[in-house]
Amino acid sequence: MSKSKRLDWLDVSKAFGVYLVILGHLVIFNYHTFRFIFAFHMPFFFLASGYVSGKKENFSKFIKKCCKYYLIPYAVILILGFLQCLLLPLWGHNFSLFLRPDILEKSFYGGHPVYSFFGSAWFLLAMFWAQLIFYGMLRAAEKLKKYLVVLLWIVMVFLAVFSRDIFSFIPYFEKLPLKLDSALMGTVFLGIGYLLKRTKILEKSKKYLAVIYLVSGAFCTWLFGCKWNYYVNLCDCDYAREYNYFIAAVAGSIMLFALGQLFYKSKLLQYIGRNTLFIFLTHEFIYVTLIRFINRVFSVELKAQGMPLNGWSIGISILTLVIGTLLCWGYKKVKKFFRKEKQFT
Repeated sequence: MSKSKRLDWLDVSKAFGVYLVILGHLVIFNYHTFRFIFAFHMPFFFLASGYVSGKKENFSKFIKKCCKYYLIPYAVILILGFLQCLLLPLWGHNFSLFLRPDILEKSFYGGHPVYSFFGSAWFLLAMFWAQLIFYGMLRAAEKLKKYLVVLLWIVMVFLAVFSRDIFSFIPYFEKLPLKLDSALMGTVFLGIGYLLKRTKILEKSKKYLAVIYLVSGAFCTWLFGCKWNYYVNLCDCDYAREYNYFIAAVAGSIMLFALGQLFYKSKLLQYIGRNTLFIFLTHEFIYVTLIRFINRVFSVELKAQGMPLNGWSIGISILTLVIGTLLCWGYKKVKKFFRKEKQFT
């Protein structure tokens, strides 16, 4: 394995993860594929973040870092989405949609900006709150006795699993604001990732063990995520049979970790994995644009989020990943250029 500061295999696993996010959104009405991917694709990113969590710095530095990586990008996305609705109304995302009460409630109170192509930005808010809660849990664990720490985590799991029922008393909205409900479950997965790191079973594994993890993880995900569970979605706090959801989420994440270990030398996948957030936030706009172009050129009637698992959906998802990566590369080049210009002025 690479001895660089970053875990190359973890970056590669995130590259596979963001591809499955894209494919999952394309085939959202495809029964088996959708259930398989949604069983673990968002829990994986919380697990991966928990895996690299270490000793926390002081709270002021920590909160500044969280604001920089999550809250500021979220605010920028809200503004960009509003400007797109106002100045460039495209494909159902327009100002009239923006003014609907249900859309306003979901977008701003719920933290899920569905009025724009950046609905996936809900993840930024969920990760922000989850990181803060997890920070507090780790600090509490340093001062509390072990049985109290276990009790604290049991309470956290209970709140996460039953958040939709527990907080349904909130007038009108019937849910916690700004993706705090999803963040509760995200905190649980951060904790699971942190525990996986402490066991070190993934970093010590050989190639044959990675293959075993891959196969067994895929099988358990299919069994507990497809066969023995129903519709699940971390964004909507839908977990169906909760015990199956946890097993499928961890199994699917281990499957991706194993893929990362098998292909950890790929520089391209490493680069994609280090820039998954940019790709994640832009992928909807990219694949919708691609589908409209393909429909015109090839005289077909492909529908975003309503495609079967076939050559079209696989091809569009791969092309979306490639375009998102190129856009990210271009953005970084422009950013670097302006930084140099600023230094010389």
